[in-house]
Amino acid sequence: MQLSHEDWITPVTRDVMVTLGTREVAADIAGFQALATLHGQISEYEHTKIGIDCSSLRWIDAQLGACLMTIVNSCREKGNEVIIYNISFNIQTILKKNKTLQGSLSDNYGTTIPVTGFKLDNEVEFSRYCSSNILRPEVPKMSRGLREKFLEGLDELFANSSLHSKAKIPVFAGGQFFPKKDRLTFVISDAGQGISGSLGAAGLHFSSTSDAIDWAMQMNNSARSGDIPGGLGLGILQEFVKLNGGCLLVCSHDGYWELRGNRVSKHDLRGIFPGTAVSLEINTADTRSYHMASRVNPHEIW
Repeated sequence: MQLSHEDWITPVTRDVMVTLGTREVAADIAGFQALATLHGQISEYEHTKIGIDCSSLRWIDAQLGACLMTIVNSCREKGNEVIIYNISFNIQTILKKNKTLQGSLSDNYGTTIPVTGFKLDNEVEFSRYCSSNILRPEVPKMSRGLREKFLEGLDELFANSSLHSKAKIPVFAGGQFFPKKDRLTFVISDAGQGISGSLGAAGLHFSSTSDAIDWAMQMNNSARSGDIPGGLGLGILQEFVKLNGGCLLVCSHDGYWELRGNRVSKHDLRGIFPGTAVSLEINTADTRSYHMASRVNPHEIW
């Protein structure tokens, strides 16, 4: 399920060549707009050889390899062959280290959280993956109870994909520690019906996808009682991000929602991301220790 690449190509040797016409793909509105545009370029084809020309690309946040895997494997599900071309040596190195691209390189600095695919019933494997990779020494100290609830919040993200996405391909996750930026990032990405799709199936309809995401991110709002979104763990992730100065963002089909520090913003995309991606960014320059006064109220983190 890894991506394959070649250094250059004469376009006539492929049935279709599309261009990733951006210099940077980061975990922000512009980055997810670029990913949605790429999906729109390749999603219409079936049983076709598709080349993606990345000659303009100068940077991609490593953790977004998980989203790239969602886009490419959604396309492959339709019988297409997808190969990436003209990708710079530096980006190749990044994406080989975290196992997005074939030809894996060793990570001598220990900064990558490898991009990994999980079947929808692989809850235990995903939980182990998060426990082993997310709460690294660089992450602000948490009390034992808060650590448990924090990991439960990550488990809820996977449970949401498992319960609601109805995806035909695996859920992909990956992350990266950026020491110079004092940031630890983590992404989980599925190719499902999206938040508006799952809420619509439950009879809940909204004027925009970003409004549907905003509703889903509120505590105690859920398509079915006990399901995600709306779980306690998700509330804890949001409350921690507010205190930590990090970021939690959700991109689902043509909607984008972002909590950065205490500020929420919503946007509509021109195009569609093939499912739902959730990105968590932790500020590792934060030297405070965090505790939880109550195990049932995420607003009691201190």
